Amino acid sequence: MSDSSPSSPSSKCCGCQSYAFAHLLLRLWVGMRLFMAGLDKFRWGNGAETTFSIANYTEKKGPPISKLMASNSFLPESLCNAFGGTIGYILVAVGVWVALGICTEFGLLAAGLVFLMLGFGLAALPDDTEVVSNIGLSVLIVAAALVTAKAKNYSLDGILFRKKAE
Repeated sequence: MSDSSPSSPSSKCCGCQSYAFAHLLLRLWVGMRLFMAGLDKFRWGNGAETTFSIANYTEKKGPPISKLMASNSFLPESLCNAFGGTIGYILVAVGVWVALGICTEFGLLAAGLVFLMLGFGLAALPDDTEVVSNIGLSVLIVAAALVTAKAKNYSLDGILFRKKAE
């Protein structure tokens, strides 16, 4: 008969670290997803001809997408232009922020809000099927990362502000 009480050695094996590992994986996934989505905004071409530049970003965000968003939502075109002009930079910055784990909870909240912004932007386009499948799942992953944020042992703020055992 095995002893499954919390003080038994078998339950101490991975109990404390499992939440920390889960949080690390979730946080890295969210950070990577945001960073790569932002980096993609600066990409042009495929394969060996792929380039990344600010000029590519300026060309991709152009007026046609802003007009389409404005015509499918209540937002004015100028606000849609502002959204398109900043979202790539926001995605890259928040992705790095979350992956490093600086002010972990606040960074994850920012990530969730960025995913909601992306969801709104996609919902303002005619074909919004990606909102539920991709963005909705991303928001759930951010929520799971927030739930496990107390175990942020492997984040930058968790490492820097770790309490020493006495």
